[in-house]
Amino acid sequence: MTSGNSPKKDSSAGKSGSNAKLTPMLTQYMEIKAQHPGCLLLFRMGDFYETFFEDAQTMARVAGVNLTSRDAKSDHPVPLAGVPFHALETYLNRLLVAGITVAICEQVEDPALAKGLVKREVVEIISPGTITAEELIDESAGHYCLAWLPQKTDHGGWALLDASTGEFRCGLEQSTLAGLCLRHPVREVIVREDTPGPELSRMRLAVPQVVITPVNSAWFHPSFARQTLLDHFQVANLAAFGLEEGDRQAATATAGALLRYLESLSLGRPRQISSLRFADRGDRLVLDEETLRNLEIFRTFRGEKGEGTLIHHVDGTVTAMGHRLLARRLAEALTDTQELAHWHAGVDSALQDRTWRRNLREILGGIGDLERLATRAATSRIGPSSLRLLGESLEAVMRLAKASSVGEHDGHLIHHWAEKMADFSELAAELLTAISPEAGSTTRKGGYISSDVSDELDRCRSITADTKGFLAGLQAKEREATGIPTLKVGFNRVFGYYFEITRKHLDRVPDHFSQKQTLVNSSRFHTEELKEAEATILDAEERAGRLEEEIFNGLLDSVGPRQGEIHESARLVALIDLLLGFAEVAERNEYCRPVCNDSLDLSIKGGRHPVVENLLDCDFIPNNTEVGLPEQQLLLLTGPNMGGKSTYLRQVALIALLAQTGSFVPADSAKIGVADRIFTRVGASDNLARGESTFYMEMSETAHILHQMTSRSLVILDEIGRGTSTYDGLSLAWGITEYLCHPAGPRPRSIFATHYHELTELENDLPGLVNLRLEVKEWEGRIIFLHAVGPGRSDKSYGIHVARLAGLPEPVLRRSEEILASLSTADERDLSARTSRNPRTPGGASLAADSPLSSTLSGRPTAQLSLFNEVERDALDALKGMDLEKISPMDAFMWLAKIKEQLTSRGSE
Repeated sequence: MTSGNSPKKDSSAGKSGSNAKLTPMLTQYMEIKAQHPGCLLLFRMGDFYETFFEDAQTMARVAGVNLTSRDAKSDHPVPLAGVPFHALETYLNRLLVAGITVAICEQVEDPALAKGLVKREVVEIISPGTITAEELIDESAGHYCLAWLPQKTDHGGWALLDASTGEFRCGLEQSTLAGLCLRHPVREVIVREDTPGPELSRMRLAVPQVVITPVNSAWFHPSFARQTLLDHFQVANLAAFGLEEGDRQAATATAGALLRYLESLSLGRPRQISSLRFADRGDRLVLDEETLRNLEIFRTFRGEKGEGTLIHHVDGTVTAMGHRLLARRLAEALTDTQELAHWHAGVDSALQDRTWRRNLREILGGIGDLERLATRAATSRIGPSSLRLLGESLEAVMRLAKASSVGEHDGHLIHHWAEKMADFSELAAELLTAISPEAGSTTRKGGYISSDVSDELDRCRSITADTKGFLAGLQAKEREATGIPTLKVGFNRVFGYYFEITRKHLDRVPDHFSQKQTLVNSSRFHTEELKEAEATILDAEERAGRLEEEIFNGLLDSVGPRQGEIHESARLVALIDLLLGFAEVAERNEYCRPVCNDSLDLSIKGGRHPVVENLLDCDFIPNNTEVGLPEQQLLLLTGPNMGGKSTYLRQVALIALLAQTGSFVPADSAKIGVADRIFTRVGASDNLARGESTFYMEMSETAHILHQMTSRSLVILDEIGRGTSTYDGLSLAWGITEYLCHPAGPRPRSIFATHYHELTELENDLPGLVNLRLEVKEWEGRIIFLHAVGPGRSDKSYGIHVARLAGLPEPVLRRSEEILASLSTADERDLSARTSRNPRTPGGASLAADSPLSSTLSGRPTAQLSLFNEVERDALDALKGMDLEKISPMDAFMWLAKIKEQLTSRGSE
């Protein structure tokens, strides 16, 4: 195993070892390090984790700790950096965020009992994508490791695994690595180690925030991967996981490789992985990376989370499982109309019965992250307080199941889900009885097991308590007997219990006191009576510690066999939480119940943008949308800048998406013909890292849409063709519009916003194309944006008006108005002349709607808008009209003189 972001092998360590004799401890370190060359090794030494050689330099640089050296005065000092064991999580998080895989090497025997060097072993390897510790991961978000196997001619294979929850799924898809990482919170991607260097570099450029880890290519071999899965799940075949159907070898390969990778890190069988699911592409509405970015589902255009995103405003969940399910739904919505009907009916019923809904949500609020709690219990990485939280959560699950049937809700989806939950009453009671409510987060300090659980434990605690009371009495007795007021009983791990007497009173120490230690200002003594008390206390404390540990491990053994049931109940809790959250959001934001069917229509009355309406200080202007076959297949939207075109486009896409997640939607009414894909091409951006310009990106994304769309898709296009010259852009936009409407094509439901007003002429020629415009009012030379969509077309873009609002200097604006008037006059005349030859197309090019689907643009090259004034254009037109074959040299001279005179005379006016 190697990681693209992990420390390199310790070449410096090897050099030091060859020039100087290593100590036994450093020899042990080097041997263990050699077994894990791709990892930064945290080597436990007492109360510290130490790093040496190149690892120490990496630790100092990345984790921000001091770099020192061992044997600093020798000829070969060894670089050294360490951190206290109790602060490991802080520094470990810094290393993982930096993309470094870390091996934890522990002392596996008691130093007090060790003969010679303490035995040490690597007990855990943690990579950025396989973290399970609660301190190192987002409280409610997923934390995925992705295995990716792209295919040149077919669907690529992928597998996702969240080691903190045990979620494990795989699939086949024509997607990009960036698209998969945007849909899911991926922290690490594993690929074949024989991936060519240039391709590996492109992957890292595509997902710069994700660690790319090349691993053993053999792990991806279908036969090896299949055997890995069979061995782990102890099954005869993979039919139960959907991997025996059709050609799903690429999915099997990625799932097996990912599981093998986790096994290599866990140094054994990952007990939290109890199931695997094949995600069938046909039952999901998958959003590509451009659509996720353009619709700002999880992050804004600036890459920020929070109130600018869709998930922020539609998240009504109260559990971590529900939040993660919402994120998956938004990335991969439903397409089954019957399932959607059940969801919408369930949300409606929960919306109507507020008391029932609020009662269930209150119970849900007391349920912790069951998936992660069960996983940590299964892997013995859970503390007492978290184990008690698991018990409290299981007890709340039982109350949730009971409360779901209260009232007339026997037939409700929530009651149906609750009936499937296992009975955890006994397990919850066992955990809550055994773990003290005051238990700490670790087992390092005792006292986490409640009283009355073990008679022997209670006896040991009683002895300890009584003996400590005896020590307090002994201290008082000896003070009185010796007359030393400062005499006190103390304890440390080296000398045990002792009497400490200050230097001032040493002359009064009795003969039966034996000195144990001399300090600067005092001395320490012990007596036979104190020795006996010490032996009794330490024996009782040691016995109590062992008993508590045994009881705690017994509780973990009780949880282990129920892990699968707990995970299934966690899934059902997430469904309940999401449905009730949808109802809560619907009530808060006045959403309506949509109707999803198998038609190709999309009808929205009074639609609103779910994010923008919550961010505005004023009322949002709702708009209607009617798009679908055959009459209104493509809506061509024109209007001014800042008029609201992009908001309108996005709100239609977001309403359709929300409806297919099972949510209510921001509208007065909505009928949604279920979409198989939502494609968007909105905004313009360069990808300079890959050498791709704005226009190239625009064309590349548009090409992807045109190749992938079907009649059931929803296509949203905004300002296609802006990144090139005017007529090039117009011609491309014209051709794309005809392609979308072509009778022989898929003819998807489409909305196209444009500033090319010439395209509005196509309404009369392309069946299914309808013109819409954003309404404005002009008043005293200024414009008022009404943000209302109506039928018809807009003849202006009002760009200069918007520039005035943006604060451009007035001289610039006045000159721009003069140039615009000149260009408009000239271009109107030029366009009139051209369209007189072919009134259907710009520049005389033939783009007939009935041309073959694969036809290309033809006709003479189109001219660019001219910056010549009218007089200069007259002169140019005169030159164009001259017949050079027939005119004599003298006549040509006279013509030129005349043209020059006209230009000179008019130019001086």
